[in-house]
Amino acid sequence: MMSINNLLVRPAFQSDARAVVDLLSDNGRSLYWKLETQWDYFYRDYPEGRPLSLIAEIDGKIIGHYGLLPVKLGKWPAMLGLHAYIAKPYRGLTVLSMLMEEVDRHSVAAGAKAICGFANPHFSLIKKTFFKWKVPFWLGFKSFMTEEDLSRQSAPFYFSYSDAWFDWRFGARQDFYISRYVAADCIVRKQLLKIPPSGIYPSQTILSGCEGWSKYFCFNKQQKDQFCQPFSVKAYDQELIDYGIYEAENWFVEMGDSDTFQYLQCINH
Repeated sequence: MMSINNLLVRPAFQSDARAVVDLLSDNGRSLYWKLETQWDYFYRDYPEGRPLSLIAEIDGKIIGHYGLLPVKLGKWPAMLGLHAYIAKPYRGLTVLSMLMEEVDRHSVAAGAKAICGFANPHFSLIKKTFFKWKVPFWLGFKSFMTEEDLSRQSAPFYFSYSDAWFDWRFGARQDFYISRYVAADCIVRKQLLKIPPSGIYPSQTILSGCEGWSKYFCFNKQQKDQFCQPFSVKAYDQELIDYGIYEAENWFVEMGDSDTFQYLQCINH
């Protein structure tokens, strides 16, 4: 039986990178996590502030992880949670609760007014049930995008990034970022990931062949007939609650705001 006295949650060091990647790779089953340079990319090279890789360990063995990247939601500093994982033998509320407690503590200490994330439906439900997060909306995958879908209008909550972030995230400066995605059924789809503030909207011909997220195609609950991505958030500051951070209509979110979608350069838009 696991003793909580042997459980420690702490920030990861560079020397922990290999062990963290091994954990996140699920013993090599992951198609994504392979190299230490992937940890470096998120937790050493991130340009928007000081990232944090939190690990849970027992007797020196890393058995859990939660990543935090500083972001701005409109004018408010926040944290984006990602890469949450606990090794299967240790799953349960003991490790998770201690890890999430430290997530909150470090986020508040860093000046974050809120924390948000694009977790899978199961983990989003756990955070909502046990850790006071809320799921203001579920993002559907809209085909045949239009310019109306791309306008932030007056939404106070959106991911606001510097030019350096766009270089880090996509590797080059462009008017817009479209990626090719090959689905399990071998169908190639184009996904509109993000448009920089200084960017130019793609033509309607390009948009009509893309899928993306739209404020006009989000839902207040999980849909039975299609997959939707839950977006979860937890406010630490009452000001954000007063501004309506838990209301879907106050948000504008793009696919590229989530690390889930890799940018595979689409040469022929």
